[in-house]
Amino acid sequence: MDKLEVNYHSHTSRCGHAFGNDEDFVLAAIKTGFKIYGFSDHVMLPGLSQPGIRGDFSLAADYFLSVKSLKEKYKDKILIHVGYEAEWYGTTFKRYYRDLLRSHTVDYLLLGQHCFLKERELVFYGRLEEKKEALNKYAADLIEGIESGLFSAICHPDLYRSFYPYEDDDSRAVARRIVEAAVKADIPLEVNMGPSRWGRKESQDGSINVAYPSDELFSIASELGAKCIIGVDDHMPSDLVISPYDWIDSFVNKHHLRMVKVLPLDE
Repeated sequence: MDKLEVNYHSHTSRCGHAFGNDEDFVLAAIKTGFKIYGFSDHVMLPGLSQPGIRGDFSLAADYFLSVKSLKEKYKDKILIHVGYEAEWYGTTFKRYYRDLLRSHTVDYLLLGQHCFLKERELVFYGRLEEKKEALNKYAADLIEGIESGLFSAICHPDLYRSFYPYEDDDSRAVARRIVEAAVKADIPLEVNMGPSRWGRKESQDGSINVAYPSDELFSIASELGAKCIIGVDDHMPSDLVISPYDWIDSFVNKHHLRMVKVLPLDE
């Protein structure tokens, strides 16, 4: 795999669990050799608050203005996009997402399923006591989001491994359903780098073991010829510099993944 020069999955301090100012992210991306950099902070939702997870809706205008300013300032050094990483909540925010795209307020949306909506409360799948119920609900919601046609890529499609760490018939069935939906919709599955920085566990032989990206899902992605794309999922400017790119390159090569370098907006 060639040197990674494109990243569409990144966050800002507005979400409450990322650090650094917007310009520092751009400068780190330029320093690391990125040619395309997409801001995709956790979607800010009208009428809903989730402190520490996503920015309040009141911060959205500043987010768009800041990225637009940086896009102009650094246009000779890097191509900058603005987007959101967003969950699919059925039809509740469908019009909002569609209007963001149609008005060109955002250049793209990434589907990053972390939680579901229950009586105006955002609930993490892992909070469900019955883990098989959580696994299947995650898959059903994610697939419905894929089928909506509103998203350009699927962030950490194997996030379910963080709350369902078992490889069994149920998990394999879910992995296959997700990959099949992605292939049918012709959108890439993200090979996510987040856990390789903050969630990794060093084994005695020095290898990196993470919940995701998972061999389980990406072996199926390879089998079915699904499109895949790497997402740094950076939450600090330094993440763009210190991420284990060699490790992710080995993961991609091990599974013989069908990689795409850019999303359709840059083709």
